[in-house]
Amino acid sequence: MSDSRFTAVPISTLVKDGAGRAASTIGSIRIPEFVLFGLLMAGGGLPISMLGPIPLGHVILGLICAYGMFQRPTRDLGKFQWIVPALVLALFYIGMVSLFADPSEYSAEWQERLLRMSAVSVMMLFLASGRLELRSALIGCFVVLLVNVPLFYAGLVPDTYGGYITGLIGDKNAAGLAYAVVGLLALMAVRSRGAVAAVVAFSLAATWLTGSRTSIAAFAAGVAWIVLAPRLPMVGKWALGAVIAFTVNLLAEDYSQIGVFSDREGSDLLRQRIDDASLDRVGQTGFFGQGLGEAYVVLDDRTWFFHNSYWSALVEGGWPWVIFLVAISVLVMVRPLKGQVPSRQYLAQGAGIAVLICATRLGEVLYTNVWGIAMGAALFLLSATRESDPLDASSRQESSAQEGDG
Repeated sequence: MSDSRFTAVPISTLVKDGAGRAASTIGSIRIPEFVLFGLLMAGGGLPISMLGPIPLGHVILGLICAYGMFQRPTRDLGKFQWIVPALVLALFYIGMVSLFADPSEYSAEWQERLLRMSAVSVMMLFLASGRLELRSALIGCFVVLLVNVPLFYAGLVPDTYGGYITGLIGDKNAAGLAYAVVGLLALMAVRSRGAVAAVVAFSLAATWLTGSRTSIAAFAAGVAWIVLAPRLPMVGKWALGAVIAFTVNLLAEDYSQIGVFSDREGSDLLRQRIDDASLDRVGQTGFFGQGLGEAYVVLDDRTWFFHNSYWSALVEGGWPWVIFLVAISVLVMVRPLKGQVPSRQYLAQGAGIAVLICATRLGEVLYTNVWGIAMGAALFLLSATRESDPLDASSRQESSAQEGDG
């Protein structure tokens, strides 16, 4: 006797349904963003590192902006339209400071840096407006970070820092920043708990393998924020932020050379010398800074970039520049003056926490590609939907219910 609760399904039907679901998943990714942002992540370590005098990463960033110009926006920034004139004025300011500054002997070309920063701003705004599809961009970035690990240990991509993961990213600190921040942002692109757990586990392991202690602490702090902040009122979030800042500082000061990091004494002594020389330059900097490309020191006939992004901003653009960068990063990503917000915004806040922590010990964090992607993602979540939200259709009702909290 057959049981009516069970129905025989032909294998061909199962295969067809599975193929349909796979095709639907692939179809939800816009290939141009997937490819371009993947290349942007890999721009520092690809075999062809330069196209003439222009770095390959700059070329890819330019292609992203050019592509975005021909796409239709799907989001409206609404009350966050102030971001656009604020960025224009800030870039004009730092350009004028650099134009009238007296460049030092080993300073970088400020015109190239200003052009790159302008392109990062355009990319950020295109992500925010939906001209560049955020989910596809994040998946493209994350896939490159994912494949970079086996390629690195197989010896197929560069090892530029004694066994710590660099590979397609090209630089150890840049790799730490990318794995920490993009790992948190990638949570916006997945839905199931299993996928979330897999992304967190991989990102934590990969960040650890970069050997960047600051990035490891930043990723852990970002996860802690994502887990705890939704359960806290605004005052509780301020307290959580204070606890995170205290803990990160304690780890950096007292526990930075234990366990697997116990062999860092030599490199830490060098870093201390660089920091001391950097602080000397900070002390010599006037209110309006010394211009782009000046955040470096000379030790033993060799130039070294600062190991603190806040100091870099202060030397290059003075107090107006560093205040602007910190303020816009905090107000857009972390949003400390808001109470409860839609759940996905906590992912952007966690990434913002990670960015701000990385900036304390990594020399170039603010106004990098990763910073621009994180800012664009946060603005995307704060903007109003013109049409269906391509990032996560299931969240539309939640966003609509809390629209006034944006």
